[in-house]
Amino acid sequence: GGKGATLTGGQVSLLTGRGVASTSGSLLIRTANSGTAGTSGFLSFSSGTAHVGNSGALYLGTGASTKGRAGALFLKVGSGTSGSGGRFGILSGLSTVYTGGSISLRTGEGTAKSSGVVTIRTANSGAEGVSGFLVFSSGTSSVGNSGALYVGSGTSTGGRGGSLLLTVGSGTSGSGGRFVVLGGLSGGNTGGFVSLDSGVGTTTSSGTATLRTANAGAAGASGRLVFSSGTSKVGNSGALYVGSGAGTSGRGGSVLLTVGSGTSGSAGRISALAGRSKTQTGGFVSVHAGEGTATSSGEVTVRTANAGVTGVSGQLVFSSGTSKGGNSGALYLGTGAATFGRGGALLLTVGSGTSGSGGRLGVIAGGSTVHTGGFISVVTGEGTGSSSGAVTIRTSNAGHSGVSGRLVFSSGTSLTGNSGSLYLGSGTATSGSGGSVLLTIGSGTSGSGGRLHVLGGMSAVHTGGFISLETGEGTATSSGSVTVRTANSGKPGVSGRLVLSSGTSLSGNSGASYIGSGASTSGRGGSVLLTVG
Repeated sequence: GGKGATLTGGQVSLLTGRGVASTSGSLLIRTANSGTAGTSGFLSFSSGTAHVGNSGALYLGTGASTKGRAGALFLKVGSGTSGSGGRFGILSGLSTVYTGGSISLRTGEGTAKSSGVVTIRTANSGAEGVSGFLVFSSGTSSVGNSGALYVGSGTSTGGRGGSLLLTVGSGTSGSGGRFVVLGGLSGGNTGGFVSLDSGVGTTTSSGTATLRTANAGAAGASGRLVFSSGTSKVGNSGALYVGSGAGTSGRGGSVLLTVGSGTSGSAGRISALAGRSKTQTGGFVSVHAGEGTATSSGEVTVRTANAGVTGVSGQLVFSSGTSKGGNSGALYLGTGAATFGRGGALLLTVGSGTSGSGGRLGVIAGGSTVHTGGFISVVTGEGTGSSSGAVTIRTSNAGHSGVSGRLVFSSGTSLTGNSGSLYLGSGTATSGSGGSVLLTIGSGTSGSGGRLHVLGGMSAVHTGGFISLETGEGTATSSGSVTVRTANSGKPGVSGRLVLSSGTSLSGNSGASYIGSGASTSGRGGSVLLTVG
C-alpha cells in the first residue's frame, strides 16, 4: 500500500471472487515445498511497529453464516519423522511499564442453546513414550503476589452449576497416578492454606463433601486416609479439628467415627492417643457431651458391642498408666453437683447370665511392697440440712433351690504383726441418741434357726482373745442395760437355755465365773437375782 506522510498509509485488501449462487473462491497463502537439503519458508502475519500509538491488530476469523454454521478456524503444526514435534506458541505482548497483554480463549455463544466446548489436551503417546503433560500456572513475581489460577464453572439461572472434575487416568502397571494439592510455601510468613468447601444452599441444604479412598481390588486393601498436621521444630504443631457446624433452628450435625466390618481376622481398631512429651506432661484426652443450656446435657456412652453366637462381649478397661518415679494416675468416677435437684446416681452393675456363676464385682486397693497398702473408703453423702445417706451391703435373695450369698467382713492375715481390726459402730450424736447396732439372723420355716457366734481369737503361745460386752456410760444418769435372754418358745417346744460357763483346762485351773453388781458411792449396791420361772 502507498505511504502516507501525514495521514494513514494505503491499505492492502486481498479478496477472492464472490459466488452469487454458490461458494466464494478460496484464498491460499503458503510457501513452496523445500528442496532436498533446505526447509520450507516461513509465513509471517504481523502488523508494523508504532512510535506513539498502538501497533496494528491482527484478526484471524471466519465470516458469519445465516442458514448454516460458521466456518472452522484451524491453527496446526505439521508432523515430522525426526526430532521433537514443532511447537505451537501463543504469547501476549510485553509491557515495560504496565500490565502485560492478556490471552482470552472463549467458545462461541449459543443464544438459544448450549455454548461451545473448550478442549485442551495433549495427544496420545506412541508405543514407547508418555503422553505430554499439561501446565496451568501463573508466572513468578519479584515484588508482588504471583498471579492466581481460577478453575471453575459458571453460574446457572434456571439449572444447577456445572460440575468440576479433576481425575487421574488409570493404568495397568505400577501404582496409580497421584493427585496432589499443595498450598504455597513462604520463606518468611505462614504458608498458604488449602480449603475445601461445598456449595451454599441459600434456601435448602448445603452440598456434601466426601473424602474417601476407592474400593480395593481382589487381592489388595483399600487405601488409607491420613488427616494430620505437619511437624514443628520450634512452636506447636498444627491442630486438627473435626466437627459439625452450629444449628440455629435445628440440632447440630452428628460426628461419627466408624470402622468397617470384616469377615476374617479381628475387626479394625479405633484408637485415640494424646501426644507424647519428653519434658512436660503428656497430652490429655477429653470426651464431653454437649451442653443443654435450657434442658439436659447430652449422654456419654462407652460400651462394647454384643457378642456373637460363640464369643463373649469385649471388656472395658478404665485404667491409668504405670509410673516409674511418682504416683500413678488417679481414676475418678462420679456425677456432678446439682443446685436445685439431687446429685446423679452412680451404679456399678454386673450383667446376669443363664449358666455358671454370676459375674464378680471386685474392689481391690493397691498393693505396696515397702509401705501400707491402699485403703478402701465407702462414705455416704452428707446431708447438711437433714440426714446423711445410708450404706447398704447385702446379698441378693436366693433362687428356688439355693441359699442367699454370705457376707464376709474380715481383715487379712498377718505374718509378723497383728492382723487388722474390725470395727462396727455408729457415730456420736450432739442433740440426739447414738445410733443402734443390730446383729440379727433372719427367720426360717424349716430346720433350726440360724446361729450367732462371737468368738475371741485363738493364740498358740499366749492367752486367747477376750470378749467384752459393755453398755454405754450415762455421764448424767444411768448407764445402759445388758440383756442376755432366749426368745419365747412356741406351743409344742421349750424356750432355749442359757449357759454361762468357762472352758475346760488340761493342766491349770479352769476359768472362773463372776456374776455381780458394781460398787456404789452414794447409793446401795445393785441386786443380784437368780430366779426360776
